[in-house]
Formats: sequence, C-alpha cells, structure tokens
Amino acid sequence: MSSVFGPIRQIGFMSRDIDRSMRHFVDTWGVGPWYVLRNLPIPMRYKGEQTDLVVSIAMANCGDLQLEIVMQHNDAPSLYRDSLARTPDLHVQHVAVWAEDPAAVEAGAREKGWRSVFETLAPPGRSVFMIHPDAPEVCIEVSDCDPFKDTARDAIKQIASTWDGTEPVRDGLPNAPE
Repeated sequence: MSSVFGPIRQIGFMSRDIDRSMRHFVDTWGVGPWYVLRNLPIPMRYKGEQTDLVVSIAMANCGDLQLEIVMQHNDAPSLYRDSLARTPDLHVQHVAVWAEDPAAVEAGAREKGWRSVFETLAPPGRSVFMIHPDAPEVCIEVSDCDPFKDTARDAIKQIASTWDGTEPVRDGLPNAPE
C-alpha cells in the first residue's frame, strides 16, 4: 500500500535567520547551492481567514530530496509563526509532496482524517498544508506540479548534482541548465 500523499519530495524547515540556516547546511551538511527569494509578499488562507505574509524562502537539493528554509518577516497569523512559537529556531516544519492532481490527493487525505489549515491564494501554482488531529504537529504540504515550479525544482536539483562548493547562496531562481 502506498501513502495517500505519494512520495515525499521536500523537507521544509522554519528559521528565524535564513542566512545563518543556509550557512549551517552548507558548512555542516555540504548541501548547496541555496537559491533564496527574499521578502516575498504571499497572500495565504490560515484557518479560514486571509493572512498576508512576508517571507523569504531558500531551496537546495540533497540528491532527489529538496530542502526548503522559510523565514517569516512579519507577524501575520500563520502556520509558520505558530511553528516558531513551539520551537524557537531552525526545525522541520513540514514535509511536501508534489502532486499532478492535488485535489485528488487532498480528497484522499481528508478521507483519512487530514484537514487543510493553510493554503496559498496567489500564483504560481497552489500549495495546501494539511494536519491530522491525532498528530497536529505533523504537517504535510501538497504542492501542485505547476510548470513554473517544476522548471525551478528541476534546475535546482540538476545544479546541486554537480555543485563544486562555490557560490553557496544565490539570489533568485536558477536558469534551467542546458
């Protein structure tokens, strides 16, 4: 029997200092390069209410697994803010799956008792974060396979596979390698 969600593709971390956290992964794990998007305004829905976040997001790959670090800059209500209230610094906040049909994944998860608590409200693509009442500290992100996201994911993975340790932090998203 396979998971209702499909394979885990990403581990998402929360951080109060995204630069220190990226440096930690570079220095102690040898993971990089990190692609960071800073101060992004992201409208989301949290517990049924719209909330406007400002976040920075960094992504790198370790083999087939993507690592993501999120830092929320404002005090808007969010799953991220709640996560940092429980654990004050760098920690796992979610695992993510990338779904061709996210609505079907969400429906299957709801049948198992999962509920949506946090979701994006603007492009590119859609992500919804789900928790189960039996273990509310475990969060699954269901992210769609939007062409923009897929291109960036593939480029980050490919570049990481041959990374030589130079330029460990890079602003913006990579261009797809030739």
